Amino acid sequence: MKTYFFTFCFFLSLVSSAQTAHIVLKLPQNNDFIVSLTTEKIRHIEAPSIGLTDVEFLNIGTVDDSTKRWAMTEMELKEPQLVRVNITNRRLVIGYKSQGSANRLLFISPNDSLTIMVNPDKTLAFSGRNAAYQEYLRDYFRENMYEYLPQFGYNPSQIDNSQILGKVDSLQRARQQGFQKLKGQYPVSEAFETYVAAVTNTEPYLLKLVVSDKKVRGSQGIQLKPDQRKEIQDLTLQNFKLLPDAALLSEAYRNELRNYIQIPVIQKYPSDSAKRYVLSPEAVQLAYQLSDEKLKDYPKQREYLLTHWLDYSITFRSDMKAARNLLAKYEQTYPASALNSYFKRTIAAKERMEAAQSAPEFMLKDRTGKTVTLSSLRGKPVCIAFCFNLKQHEYIFKPLEEKYRDRLTFVYLNVTPATPYELWQPTTENRPGVLHLWASDKDAQKIKDTYASTMRYPFVLIDSQGKIVERWIPQEFPDNKTLQAELSGLVRK
Repeated sequence: MKTYFFTFCFFLSLVSSAQTAHIVLKLPQNNDFIVSLTTEKIRHIEAPSIGLTDVEFLNIGTVDDSTKRWAMTEMELKEPQLVRVNITNRRLVIGYKSQGSANRLLFISPNDSLTIMVNPDKTLAFSGRNAAYQEYLRDYFRENMYEYLPQFGYNPSQIDNSQILGKVDSLQRARQQGFQKLKGQYPVSEAFETYVAAVTNTEPYLLKLVVSDKKVRGSQGIQLKPDQRKEIQDLTLQNFKLLPDAALLSEAYRNELRNYIQIPVIQKYPSDSAKRYVLSPEAVQLAYQLSDEKLKDYPKQREYLLTHWLDYSITFRSDMKAARNLLAKYEQTYPASALNSYFKRTIAAKERMEAAQSAPEFMLKDRTGKTVTLSSLRGKPVCIAFCFNLKQHEYIFKPLEEKYRDRLTFVYLNVTPATPYELWQPTTENRPGVLHLWASDKDAQKIKDTYASTMRYPFVLIDSQGKIVERWIPQEFPDNKTLQAELSGLVRK
């Protein structure tokens, strides 16, 4: 039997203090598998449509068993990272009927040397340094905690699901007992123990919160009374435990870390449903202050949350006064942060979007290949909708197009990342009063820098003279009442 060798190398951090981890994949023969490895690095980076994201996903290799049975990847890293293994059938990728995909979680540390055997049933076997970590995760953890709900018998149409609570407790005990057995057989690093504790302590009460929230709400819908909301919030305040910084690897822990700070803040400064529950300037500044104080002994968690609240003040608010105040504090604490330039640029862009300011000029290609400028549209009011997906907003805008056909120009401005003109153009259609514009990735970045474009605020209203009338209209579903009211006022001006 002939064996094929294929090596793919990916360097996560080219610094002298980094160490190399090796992962070898062994695939079964003739099972039509494609296996990919993706790292999750917890750090804030720019995202095309939402401001910052707190996880950087990097593909470190993909291999299929049609030509290769063995593949190796090398990673340089300074600290442990999660790596996700995705196993799918090649038929799924090309659109034919498939047996589905499987996802598995790895905890990879510097200097690990791990071999992964993929079995025909998509289960994994491990050998090498810290293989026991991977076996423990394989046996006791699913990719997403909510995957346990149907296994436990949770019924989303049923108000009371208390019957699953015993199973939640049993899962927690099984994880704890399994981990104690692991520690009795192998040396366990502090980082791995912290990660396990973060998931094991946090997920059970979050699953219980799902049950409690459903029961408290009953059939009354979304709104909760203040005492009911406090009952739900107290589950976090009573159960969340601060752990060492390696706990940030757990998504559930990161979410609850934010809630640990935010809940006392919104209890002091209740958020307004009319403003989509956005924290007030006083609230977001208090959240920043509490994070700075309570996490002084947890430097990575402190930086994580200070970055989060600064980004929140910029992304979720149109008034930049609080953002300016927080940025001054942030720069003093982290003068070398690579994010400082992003924050300054975004704040400046939003400050230029005030009403009565001239809307920034652009020059983009339309569906016929013709170059169109914003200034060429003067003479009629304009509604720009930034589209972060192909044909985004068009369904909800169709009735508005009909209503304002002769009085308003609707511009669907495509800023979908990595979308060639040739792919975008066939998705558009010629309609009266409608203009489709395409932005390359370079032009989309310029739009972001000048219009502060994000999915949260994707609309810009401009009068017939090219002046901004309203920039901060949020997404609302299923009908955008705010947008409809603003359009009605715009055509009367």
